[in-house]
Formats: sequence, C-alpha cells, structure tokens
Amino acid sequence: MEKRAFLAIALSLLVLVLYQEWISRQYPTPPPQPPAEQKTEAAKAPTADSVAPSTPAEIKPAPAPAAKQIQDIRVETDNYIALFTNQGARLKSFKFKHYQATADPNSPPFEMIATVPGVPYPLGVKWNSAVPTDDASIIYRVDGSDLKLSGEAEGTLTFQGTASDGVTITKKLIFVGAQYPIGLELNARASDGSVFAPAALLTVPSQHEDPNADAPFEGFLTVVDDKVKREPVSDELRKGKEISGQLSWAGFGFTYFMMALVPENGAGYRVGVQQSGPALVLSVAEPIGKPNGTQYTLFVGPKELNVLESIGKGMEKAIDFGYFGFISIPFLYILHFFHQFTNSYGIDIILLTVLLKILTAPLTHKSYASMKQMQKLQPQMERLKEKFKDDREKLNKEIMEMYRRNGVNPLGGCLPMVVQFPVFIGLYNALYIPIELRHAPFLWINDLSKPDWQSLPFEFAGWHLGVPVLTILMGASMFVQQWMTPTAGDPNQRKLMLMMPLIFTFMFVTFPAGLTIYWLINNVLSIAQQWWINRSVK
Repeated sequence: MEKRAFLAIALSLLVLVLYQEWISRQYPTPPPQPPAEQKTEAAKAPTADSVAPSTPAEIKPAPAPAAKQIQDIRVETDNYIALFTNQGARLKSFKFKHYQATADPNSPPFEMIATVPGVPYPLGVKWNSAVPTDDASIIYRVDGSDLKLSGEAEGTLTFQGTASDGVTITKKLIFVGAQYPIGLELNARASDGSVFAPAALLTVPSQHEDPNADAPFEGFLTVVDDKVKREPVSDELRKGKEISGQLSWAGFGFTYFMMALVPENGAGYRVGVQQSGPALVLSVAEPIGKPNGTQYTLFVGPKELNVLESIGKGMEKAIDFGYFGFISIPFLYILHFFHQFTNSYGIDIILLTVLLKILTAPLTHKSYASMKQMQKLQPQMERLKEKFKDDREKLNKEIMEMYRRNGVNPLGGCLPMVVQFPVFIGLYNALYIPIELRHAPFLWINDLSKPDWQSLPFEFAGWHLGVPVLTILMGASMFVQQWMTPTAGDPNQRKLMLMMPLIFTFMFVTFPAGLTIYWLINNVLSIAQQWWINRSVK
C-alpha cells in the first residue's frame, strides 16, 4: 500500500509541475524586439488603422489636422474614467476607478488604454470604397459634451464625420453609470445613400517588453461558433489570422482585464488580427452593411465572473479555468457568498477550507482509520513475508486474506489523496486566475494573488528576496501531519515520506498566498483530526 501511496504522491507532483509548465507555455511573455529592428519595421509598415484582414491594400496616412480642431471628451461613471478624442472618434484613455496599478494603496488607477507611440487608439473604423480607407484623420463633429454618470443614469455621445471619399461615418456611444458595457452603433453611408459594412478596430501594443506583473497581456481572445480561441502573441499571430462564423465576441485579454466587441447578431462576421507596425490590430466586420448600422457592445473592464455573465454571449469563457472549471467556478461563488459577510478574502479562504474539511471528514476518517489498522497488522505481514518469501503469488493471496479477515481496505489510505488532487487544482485556478484576489490584503500580506514572500521583501547582494512566512508555516504543519500519519511500510519509505514537506515547501514558494493559506489551514485541521483518530482508534 505504501508503494501505491508514494506512487500517487509522485504522480500528483508530476502533474502539478506539468500543469505549471503547460500554463507558462500557453501564456508566454513575447520576446522583446530589438530597437533597431522595431524602428525599421515601423517605418516600413502601414498604420495600424489601415489594416483589415479582408483588405491587403496599403493606406497612406493623411496629414495630421490642425491642433485647434481637436478636442477631448471626458466620460466618468461609477466604474471608470474614459477620455475620447474627436480625431478619429477614438478611445484615448480608460482608467478603472476600483482597480489600482499595483498593490500599493497609493498607486494610480490601472489604465487599460493609454498613449503608446506609434499605436493608434482603439475604436477606429475601416470600410471598402473605391480606395480602402479608415477614419484616422477625420475630425468628427461631436453631439454631446463631458458626462458624469452614476447608478442607472444614461448618457450618449454621437460622433459624425465625413471622409475624403464622401463617406459619412457615425459613431454613437451609450453609457450607463453603474455598468461597464458601452453601447456602440456604427454607420457608414456614401454620398449616394448606399451603405457600407464598416469594420470596427481595436488596437493594443504588439510588444510588451515590460509586462505589467499585476496584469500580464494574454493575447487575442474570441468565441466563434460557441468555441473559445486563445492566441498568445506569436509570429503566426503577427502575420495575420482571420476567422469567420457565428461570432459571440472578440477582443484582447490581460490576466485580469479585457477589451472586446460583442455584436448584436454575429452571424457570418469576419474577425481578423495581425500586426501593423508596433500595434496589434483586431478587425471585426459584419458580412453586409445595414441601413440602420451595426450594433455592438463595447466592453472594457475586469474579467469578473458576475460582470461577464451579465453580458451573456459566453463572455465568461474569457476566464480560463482550465479542465477543472467545474470545480473552480463553484468555489468562486462560495468565496463571493462568504465575502458578503467578511469583506476579507483571506477569511473567506479559511471558511472555504473549513467547509471542504467538514465535507471530506468522513472519507478522511475512514482513510486514517484504515491506515491505523494496517499499521497494527504490520507484525503479521512481516511473518507472512518470512514464511512465503520464496512464493510471491502465495504471499499476495495470504496478505489479501489477512486484510479480508480484519476488514481492512489496502487502498483506503489513498482515497483522500485522489479526491484532494482535483480539489487542489480547482482551488488553485479559483484563487490564481480571477480578479477577486488581485491586491486583496490579509494580515501582513498585501496581495493574495502573489506569493507571500513578496509582502516581506528585502534585497541581498542585488537579489530581490522576501520572507515566505506562510510557506514555512505550511511546510512545518505538513511535516507534523506526515509524522503523525500511521504507516505500515519500512523505515526507509517513512523517511522518504517525511521529505515530502520539504518538496512542497519549495513548490509553494511560487504559489499564490491565498492557496498557501488554504493548504496551511487544511494541514492544521488534518493534524487535529489525526490526533483525535489516534486517540479513538485502538
């Protein structure tokens, strides 16, 4: 049995390591581009706004308009502060009011959209007329002024401009004070009254040489034909990718935030993404123009499960819970429930751990009791090994008969490990991926989504180090638990089992502090349960 237990632990560790490696390969940090090469490429490439997957022709940028014609319009709601410019009717800045750039309480708001040299602002449009063109140089007329909205109050901005080819472009945005989603209506009409199907453009920098550790860039995200597609930045993506079908939504994702376009009816839409200069350009276009224009929902906001589910269209699939999402999502809802009363995610994790321990207590009790009974049978097993040392088949039969007579299940001790592994992975994703634990403080820890040593940092010989207090306590509690756990194997196997806490301690140094709290509290509860079983099972 001990060999099976050791094998199960070893396989669990292997799966954990492989899972971490798989995650790192799924969302790699793109390699930085040499400055000289980047400048050369930017000089040769057309502007990002002129790129659409269905139109390879190059568009020459129009001369910049006079500065006095340009104006900015500010929109403030309960959740964000957005700044629009009438040059191209673009989204110039977008800052969240409830999320900061870092865990430092004095850090500025997290800015989802900012000015980056060479990267056009998002929310451009492109259309196919005699010469493919876009609206980068159009100075729009603005119907509306600065807005400050709260609650269910609504506000509207309407941009209207005319291109050099006579096409009139209208962009209407509808804001609600308490909501992240923004209504977007696009209309492109020629001077003769005919309509075009304008492609909506979203842009982000293609290079992330200094990725924000609090919100790393993930890449291109979309749901087409009810299937989620995730494309990290790669050479293949930079060269261009086009998808068509029933579009639910498409956009760019960060670990905790996203920017996406959600069409009202996505049948037959074309989605393309490719690099142009220093920008990644996402193009979303309906198959044919409509007299009443194209209706979208523009979402720039946090990847918060409740918020995304309220939008519909499978937006919650933007959060990658992995194969154990069926476990992660209920855990997240339980944390939300506890948080209504505690207002502390650290306490919520402790309460969730206690709840899980109560639910698995009967199984754990049966497992520990079985291991205790097997320990008592060890002298008999040694005698059988000596008696049938030359007949392996007979020895196995006698051992199984001994287990049957004493009502012992030799696999009983492995059951908690089998159950706990998917729970561990599900809880790992519930604590690591969603935005809820980002910058969530607890005791001396200032961010439960980061390793606990980062909350007590220091520098030594140029190295950025920290004191992993929680991880050390977790390792110590695991050692006590292993020492108290009955074993029926030889002393060498027991010594090997006592090495497991050291291995886990090194592993947990890189794990989120929230997960370390779970494992520590689980160990403490297991120690208490084992102490009670050792006293009650004779």
